[in-house]
Amino acid sequence: MDSLSVTAQMKQIVGNYNREVQEAVNEAAIESSESCLQQLKNTSPKRPKGGRYARGWAIKKNHTATGAVEYVVYNRTDYQLTHLLENGHVIRNKKGTYGRTRPIKHIAPAADTAIQRFDLSARARIGRIR
Repeated sequence: MDSLSVTAQMKQIVGNYNREVQEAVNEAAIESSESCLQQLKNTSPKRPKGGRYARGWAIKKNHTATGAVEYVVYNRTDYQLTHLLENGHVIRNKKGTYGRTRPIKHIAPAADTAIQRFDLSARARIGRIR
């Protein structure tokens, strides 16, 4: 057995492992982003006759410069409201300000849950690679 063939075999083994890890991480990312999307749709504030904000959550797939894939959960219909609802805001009228709205925390808990789910899922999937 010459060293060149051993080197080629090692490169192939490492390349296969790298590809399997990327697939496992991608699957974990898809799973966690979809669960985040569902949680946001369920926990977002809804007006009695509307619910457009809650229905507006979507996932976008982006490719980074390094070749990795990332999934972004965003509100496609009422993106302007995300910061205002999550953090509260000042209420104004023609005479000035007269108070603040209460914040409705719905994005931060969904993001925290998605991060934990991604971490656990990715670790489990990578651990099963042989």
